[in-house]
Amino acid sequence: MPLFRFRQPSISSTKPTISVVIPLYNHAKYIEAALDSVLAQTSPADEIVLIDDGSSDDGFEIATRRLANVPNARAYRQQNAGAHNTINRAIGVCRSEYVAVLNSDDIFTPKKLERCRAIIQTQPSIGLISGMPAIMDDNGVRQGTGIAVEWLGRARQYLKETALPQLALLNENFVATTSNMVFRRELWAAAGGFQPLRYCHDLDFLMFAYSQSSVFLDGEHEHIVYRVHEKNTIKEDLSGVRVEIAAVIAQALFASGPRMFSAELGENDLAAFLKFLRNKQMTQLLCFFQAVLPAFPTRAAFYEYATKPYNASAFRTAAAN
Repeated sequence: MPLFRFRQPSISSTKPTISVVIPLYNHAKYIEAALDSVLAQTSPADEIVLIDDGSSDDGFEIATRRLANVPNARAYRQQNAGAHNTINRAIGVCRSEYVAVLNSDDIFTPKKLERCRAIIQTQPSIGLISGMPAIMDDNGVRQGTGIAVEWLGRARQYLKETALPQLALLNENFVATTSNMVFRRELWAAAGGFQPLRYCHDLDFLMFAYSQSSVFLDGEHEHIVYRVHEKNTIKEDLSGVRVEIAAVIAQALFASGPRMFSAELGENDLAAFLKFLRNKQMTQLLCFFQAVLPAFPTRAAFYEYATKPYNASAFRTAAAN
């Protein structure tokens, strides 16, 4: 059972309040499209909070001009602190019950917030909602083929075959990005915010939501369009990404355990898990992380250990085997 229990609100005709937070970093080319997608929502955001994370381009100036006449918008600048810190700081100044993150190179589909409010009103105990992401290129052109589209197809196929959504997300994070998350601010607080991970803070937060609350995968509705371009953070360091993924998987297995599988815990569950291990190809590091994880008092402490530079060489080698 979850260790943290959220209040269970009754169904209400009052629309849930949603703040949109936008971490901006060197995306002058994309930020206007991102903001336009928020301002064009059929069910408007209750507030918009943008924080520029020490950009070296003129994205902040573009953003402030676009938001100048928006009464519920605030924009801030800070020295570079990284994506998870920037998101946490933005959420920290929000006032709404729910938060929607939008990375500055992605866009919301027009009915995203309307759809999320409708889901919350009918199922008010939900902690986190995500939808189906579409893919666009650097110029904002939607993609029907290509590596990213094929990856999403494989990820959804594994989910269809196994009917194990949490394990399927560990197999391939088809939520794809924090831009595809609307969640209770209360859930974020219980999680201790987004964790100090450069590449996988989104996956860790999803796993926390599964272990401590409830997740609604709105797989039949597009919520965002995810932009694939040469400077996507996930492309920086593939071996570093794999170490973070292994750490998050170990933490998720520890926290959720049998709840990842069906009630039967039968041969289909075993087959799905063995396929997952073959797909990830990091069993050695996973076993080690599982063994040492209880030595750390918090998720943050474990993740700090897993990503420390002095451990990097050994962990990256293990993650490749």
